[in-house]
Parts: sequence; structure tokens; C-alpha cells
Amino acid sequence: MGERVKFETVDHVAYLTFSRPEKRNAFDDLTVREISEYFNSADSDSSVRAIVFRGEGSAFSAGADLSYLRKLSENSSSANFEDSCALKDMLLKIYRSQKLICSIVRGPALAGAFGLVLACDIVFASEKAKFGFTEVKIGFVPAVVMNFALRKLREADVRSLALTGRIVEAQEAVKIGLIADVIDDTEIEMRVAETLQSFVKGTSGGAVSITKAILSELKEMPLEQALRYSAMMNVVARSTEDFKKGVDSFLNKKQLEWT
Repeated sequence: MGERVKFETVDHVAYLTFSRPEKRNAFDDLTVREISEYFNSADSDSSVRAIVFRGEGSAFSAGADLSYLRKLSENSSSANFEDSCALKDMLLKIYRSQKLICSIVRGPALAGAFGLVLACDIVFASEKAKFGFTEVKIGFVPAVVMNFALRKLREADVRSLALTGRIVEAQEAVKIGLIADVIDDTEIEMRVAETLQSFVKGTSGGAVSITKAILSELKEMPLEQALRYSAMMNVVARSTEDFKKGVDSFLNKKQLEWT
């Protein structure tokens, strides 16, 4: 286990748990390095079907660590560029992963941690969840994470959040499309475990991987190019063993579990 992040795999699901509850799981450069290291390990493990981020204690992550912020304010431009690129690389790997990526938010997920949440496929949130880009309140900007915000939320909502630094609570997060619903805080871990086991048993890993690849690419393409790419990916999917196995099971009315 790392100093900032705990890592474990249970029933084909990898859990990365931020483990500084006394600091409300505040991020620093070591946190980013440990997240990247454990995420890369889980992402390259063929037995892992889903990866989940969560926080110990009362917060997912309250944003940047205070001593880390002081260090950034004193860094050279080259050092700050290197640090920003580490965050950029971490978030891009999460966003482009071909596995299912989830987060469990049970308290504040602010600043860079909110960016990590936005890079995930599914966000599970309790009534205690809070989200926000608080950077402008300390003279900073949510530059890197805004790329993921604009891909997940309406531009009007992104502008409101990024420019004011206001914090969104769980019910408003539903309204802006960040989360699907609010889960009781006492039930959220069980609900997530049940949902992911249903996902692991009920979906093809190969099909999920191809679907994630398509989702990552389509936003960057003009329509005609996107449609041609999609047609080619259909060909790829139809040639897989998973597709043949799935069709055979469907036609012969056989119960199929993928693990």
C-alpha cells in the first residue's frame, strides 16, 4: 500500500481508496503518482473488469493539500508544467481506459478530485456528496480538469461552476446530469458492490473494451468520419470470440455468465 492510496482487488473489481482521512484526502504530487501507479496496475490486469475510486472518512477529496499549494506557488514555471502534465496524464489514462471506471463519492469532491470524478464512467454518490471547482477562490484555475467537465456537462453548468467556485450538492448534481441518483449513505458501498458484480457477470469484457474505445474517439471526429469508424468497429466486434459466444448463448437460450 502507498502513503496516500490503498489498493485492493475483490471479485474482479479494483478499488483505489484515498487514505488521508485526517487531511480529508487532500491531493498532492505523491497522491497523483500513487493513483497513476495503482491505476496502471489495475488497468493492465486482464482479470480486473472495473476500477473504483473512493475516499476514507468523511470526504472523497477536499482538493489540493495546503502544503502542496504553497509548494506550487513557489515552483519554477518548468516545475509547475511538469506537475500539471502529471495530472493531465493521470486523468487522460482514466478517461481513455477500456475498463469500467467508477467513483464512490460520500463527501466533498473538489478541484482536481472533481476532475477525477468527471473522468469516470459512472459516479455513485450519497446524499453527503458535494462537487465543485473551488480554484478561483484562491486565485487559481481548473484548467486541466475543465477538459473533462466540458465532455460530461453542459457548457452553461461548467461556466457557472468554474467561474464562481460554488459547490453543488447531491440533488443538484442529479439535475445537471453528473449523477443518475442519490444513494443512501449507509447503503452505497453495498449498492456499488452489487451493481459491479452484476456488471462483471452480465457483460462481455471484450465488448465493454470496444465500446469504451468508441466512446473515447467519436467526440473528436466529424460525423462522416465517426460513422465510418463506427462501422469498422462493428466489424471488429463481430469477429471476436465474445460475440460468437454471446450469439450462441442467445440463440440456444443458455444462461451466460462472463466470469
